[in-house]
Amino acid sequence: MLSTLLGGAAGQALSARAPIPVLVPADVLRDFRAFLGGRRAEQLTSFAGAHSRRDVVELALLHLALAEGRREAGLALQPVPTAARLHRELSQAHAACSGTSFWRQDFPADEHRLLFSVALLQDGEFEAGLYTAAGNRRALAARSLADVLALKAMCNRDWRVDWQSLEQLGLRDIQHVGNWELMPRMLASGRADFVLAPFQPTPDLALEVGGVRLVPIPGLKVALQGTRHYLLSAQHEGAPELKQRLDAGLASLRARGLVRRAYVGAGFINAAVAAWSVLPVLER
Repeated sequence: MLSTLLGGAAGQALSARAPIPVLVPADVLRDFRAFLGGRRAEQLTSFAGAHSRRDVVELALLHLALAEGRREAGLALQPVPTAARLHRELSQAHAACSGTSFWRQDFPADEHRLLFSVALLQDGEFEAGLYTAAGNRRALAARSLADVLALKAMCNRDWRVDWQSLEQLGLRDIQHVGNWELMPRMLASGRADFVLAPFQPTPDLALEVGGVRLVPIPGLKVALQGTRHYLLSAQHEGAPELKQRLDAGLASLRARGLVRRAYVGAGFINAAVAAWSVLPVLER
């Protein structure tokens, strides 16, 4: 159905009159609209507040980058149910780009089908918490790598950087779950102890998904190795111009401090965890 909706846009060159079709995970688009609360994304200068999180502010940064020198970014946002669906639609040129960032390492064989924006995040800049159900006392009592290794992790095997990071920590018990929104409920039921997730702007760093409240194991974090980029369809007409425009806009935003301000506002770069210990990678 999505291919049918977007297929007509695939052959359109970029212009002021033709909206750029952008694919956004459905939950991110829902929270983005709630976060805006009637504001225009192109006019944002503050990124804190209800519904703010890493994915949401990245969609805001896309608007700001593509609106540099223009009144509007000219985007047509389309929801997709999964990252796999987003990847497939872009590979088939049914849309122009993604609305949020992805790990470059997740797409090793897609050089001819995808283009990648300049990096939004460099190696080690993505710090993740070990999020567990608020009632999991065993997990919350962990204070060292040895304690963490006695726990069960949950991850999507398709998230290569996350999965590899858990393996490099030395975890032996990693359960594959293909859908992020299922994970909190499974943690609450005791199927596993924790997932890796970005830190949140809430006072206690808590994350709530589908009515399930998750909190980070205090004092511990993981620095993920890899770079994150917006994805662009290489076959979509106007792709080279879009990449040039996006990269230039992102460079301008970074120079003005807006990229960091967005991540700080979302709680992703979080002063509350600055002194927390980065878990060491085991030597193999």
